[in-house]
Amino acid sequence: MAKGLWPVINVDNVEKSVEWYNGVGLKATVEDMDMPGSPPGGKFGMIDGGDWGVIIWNKHMVPPDQPEDTKAWVSGDLGKGVLFTFGVPNAKNAWAKAQKIRAEVDTPLEAQPWGGHGFNVVDPDGYVVNITDKFPAMSPPPKKATAKPKAKATKGKAKPKRKGR
Repeated sequence: MAKGLWPVINVDNVEKSVEWYNGVGLKATVEDMDMPGSPPGGKFGMIDGGDWGVIIWNKHMVPPDQPEDTKAWVSGDLGKGVLFTFGVPNAKNAWAKAQKIRAEVDTPLEAQPWGGHGFNVVDPDGYVVNITDKFPAMSPPPKKATAKPKAKATKGKAKPKRKGR
């Protein structure tokens, strides 16, 4: 079993992407790249996901010691075949933020069949980003409403209520 998940989004401009992700209500930061073999002055981004995160990697900052197939993958077309889903406390608030920065809308805010709300927007590099306040696979099924038991009928007078309750 995997011990963690750290997806990498290849982008043209780390700072621009971090600004966009913050603009739609996620928490993203720019970090100094301080790894063996990394280019001097390089930066990468991080989108906070609690116990996990997403790395935002500048496709132009491939360390020279990487294999040719890795260099080709990192520098290839962006935004193809990937959908990122981010959970937020309130999708309606995130939708308002996405509207404020004029994010390209793929699917507008709508109620989800499994509960909650969500929408899809397109980031600056063409990745479709789903923002939702409820994950269907991770949420417990809704509880069934149970009828309250009927009060027993009593003969005669009802007991008086106690004071102070």
